[in-house]
Amino acid sequence: MDDAQFGGAIPAFSKLRIQKNSLGAYGFGNGQDGLYPLKGTSAVVGTALDDAIFGTLLLPAPASPRSVDIWPIFNTGVPNLSPYQLATGKNGDPLAPGKPFINNFLPNGGDMLRLNMAVPVTQRTDPNFSRDGLIRACVLGLLDTNYNQTTDLQFIPNMDGFPNGRRIEDDVTRIELQAVGGVVLAALGLPYDDYTGSSLVTPQLLKVLSYHTGVSRNDTSCQGKFPL
Repeated sequence: MDDAQFGGAIPAFSKLRIQKNSLGAYGFGNGQDGLYPLKGTSAVVGTALDDAIFGTLLLPAPASPRSVDIWPIFNTGVPNLSPYQLATGKNGDPLAPGKPFINNFLPNGGDMLRLNMAVPVTQRTDPNFSRDGLIRACVLGLLDTNYNQTTDLQFIPNMDGFPNGRRIEDDVTRIELQAVGGVVLAALGLPYDDYTGSSLVTPQLLKVLSYHTGVSRNDTSCQGKFPL
């Protein structure tokens, strides 16, 4: 997806751009170090990136930039510790405590579907129900005044969405591509390279959020009872 690799061969991926100089210091492109320069420093003490907690899993080595986000999102699950909380309340410091979001962690890893049974179901009649799954829940947690005024744990609509389980409506392919494009890093407070110090919602982030595969519905409607 990176133009430095093979992205130029697939123009439709042009909106999906990973952070390569987030906050002027952290790059998550191929061959970059991500948050590894913080390993062993006082900045990560007490966070999930602390070697005494899960740092050996999440910051395993240089040149492994996506171990901090793609690895927990799709392999180990995400621990409810800093920095894996929404940027709401972090005041510009991605490592600070933020808004608790999801705890769905299995430290030994495994490519499997996980479901946090403590998260209520978002009813299909809810006006906030979205095929964007957890991506939409992140957006609501950051921007909706019903949720971004406090760092208290709240059940945000679509917290039951993919990759926390898999609702049949969820646009799994698009969610995965957006995650690979760095949208989760932005939600945690690591903005895209066009960040100017004000809003995390930059033009590059909006391009990732507006990315679309061109498939917007199933070929048939889902029933309201099992089997669907």
